[in-house]
Amino acid sequence: MFARQEGPYPAAVVVDPQAVQEVVVEYLVKTVWALLVVIAALALGRLARGATGRAMARQRAHPNVVVLLGNLSQLLVFLLGTLVVLAIYTEAAFGWILTSFSVLGLVVGLSLQDILKNFFAGIWILIERPFRIGDVVQVGEHTGIVQEISFRTMHLRTEDGREVVVPNGNLMTSAVVNLTRYPNRSTTLAVAIPADAVPADVADRVRDLLGSFDSIADDPAPLVHLRGYGGGLFLPFRDATNGETTYAAGRYILDTAKGADLGGDPSRATLIVDLNFAYQPSCAFDPRWACPLAPPENRLDVAIEAGERIR
Repeated sequence: MFARQEGPYPAAVVVDPQAVQEVVVEYLVKTVWALLVVIAALALGRLARGATGRAMARQRAHPNVVVLLGNLSQLLVFLLGTLVVLAIYTEAAFGWILTSFSVLGLVVGLSLQDILKNFFAGIWILIERPFRIGDVVQVGEHTGIVQEISFRTMHLRTEDGREVVVPNGNLMTSAVVNLTRYPNRSTTLAVAIPADAVPADVADRVRDLLGSFDSIADDPAPLVHLRGYGGGLFLPFRDATNGETTYAAGRYILDTAKGADLGGDPSRATLIVDLNFAYQPSCAFDPRWACPLAPPENRLDVAIEAGERIR
């Protein structure tokens, strides 16, 4: 025997066939639109990947970058398609869902900003290729041969055999000097010649000697300047008479290496300076001579009327 349960029973749920039909039709329509969006996203993703690959190939970008950017462009199209499908099904709730994803992306971006900065800088380097593996570059105080370029760092090998790992982000914010970008490079060579052995045409002789080497370019031609004498005390000066009554580049007072001085007191380490004996340099009379010029601190604003004059 079973005891009869007393008490109220829940009311029966009345199902409205018309409402059920409307909901089913609504979701069928949403599903059809979602399928159309998925098909379009798949097709557009393939097109975006192919177009990105061809554009990067025309830029002669690194093969790894071509594949990476192609995949990223396809992934971006898929992501947009996913958001559209989500919007179709969620409708009014899509706003706060999108806001949640935006906040999450902002938090992740801020926590990984250094890694992302180096990553995108590496992509830029592999696309633009301002330098390549084997080039000699200077980054800050480091100079070496580029051994490897990755998405996050660049590896240099210095002359003394050390490896320098440079974050790609630093390459975007500091100057990078590519020392082997062009086939010709200029350099400065200082040559010391005894003062008593300097010929009048020393500049022409050195220029002709440099021109005889095949490894030295003819254009631009080598430049030869006489900077000074090796030994002795040399005192050139300029004043307001230069270009008027004296040589435009200045005059000399002392040149002990050539004996052009009035002597002095060796015990007191002094020399006699007499502007009445100021004389014109050799290049004032013969263009074959190369004469050192007076430095800025030896230039006088007044006119020194004493000494040798040209006119």
